[in-house]
Amino acid sequence: MLEWNWDEKCGEAVFVETLRGVEAKHTYNLYTGNAYMLFINEWTEPDGTERYEVCSFWLDKDHMKNCLGLNKKGGHTKNIHYDSRKFKLNKAKCRYWKQIVQALAEAYDDVEIELYTEK
Repeated sequence: MLEWNWDEKCGEAVFVETLRGVEAKHTYNLYTGNAYMLFINEWTEPDGTERYEVCSFWLDKDHMKNCLGLNKKGGHTKNIHYDSRKFKLNKAKCRYWKQIVQALAEAYDDVEIELYTEK
């Protein structure tokens, strides 16, 4: 079971896709919790109710590499297919930021990665 603390957000991922000439932007908050990385869509309903949806996750380093298509021998392909990708990672809260940055740079020719430190 995936677990995380809401006060331990460690970054943000923004993906843009173009479908039939219309650009759609998807923003996910990032958490580590008991996984390498959790991608969570958070929103507030018109009545003020807070909602969330776990959209994706990387259980561990091997699973991250599989999801990014870096495990060619295992037959895995990328599961993040968007026109552009931007990741913002808080070095103070993202335990695996070095490995994640390396994997993202290896997986994508066009990726923007921003590192910051906020306690």
